[in-house]
Amino acid sequence: MSSSPVLALDIDGVISLGYPGAPHPWYATLKADWGFDHDEMARDFFHRDFREVVRGRLDLYVALHDYLEAKGLADRLDEFVAYWFEKDAIIDREVLAQADAWRKRTGGRCFAASNQEHHRVAYLRDQVGLGAHFDEIIYSAALGVPKPERVFFTNAQARMGVTVAQSILFVDDSAANVDAARACGWRAMLYRGPESLKQALANWG
Repeated sequence: MSSSPVLALDIDGVISLGYPGAPHPWYATLKADWGFDHDEMARDFFHRDFREVVRGRLDLYVALHDYLEAKGLADRLDEFVAYWFEKDAIIDREVLAQADAWRKRTGGRCFAASNQEHHRVAYLRDQVGLGAHFDEIIYSAALGVPKPERVFFTNAQARMGVTVAQSILFVDDSAANVDAARACGWRAMLYRGPESLKQALANWG
């Protein structure tokens, strides 16, 4: 177990910039490309079965098959997943460079801590290359619980092998997640862009 400095970064909204509400969300051309829009998908998929997917209770492909089947698109399941994952992998290389520099300067460990399911994590880790920048990607489907639930943070801390909660600096773009991390004793900051991270890391570790 360790109490050396630890940096934990959210993925969507911090590392990956294709999230809902971003200037260039992954679904910008979804309607033109697939015939349905993100609002429809959010209503019928993300706010329903996908909640079980990010808890690790339901496989993404099973859930998406049911959703696409109703649209007559089940035979294009693999194609849709590839489309989604590629469009949703707009990576902020400046953030990764800052994390790499912090790890080199301090000798601390760096994790991603995110609400994700197994297939996208594997894609981001192995195909996009995030695995080279983190000691581990810790995520909700593997823990069985998403942020901002308290158990996410307690399980993540155990997974990191950290004994002193205050040795973790957690960076997330969601105020609810930041508040939940602080309630578990973590240091946490609300992400407001690369400059805010740069200032925080200058004084961390």
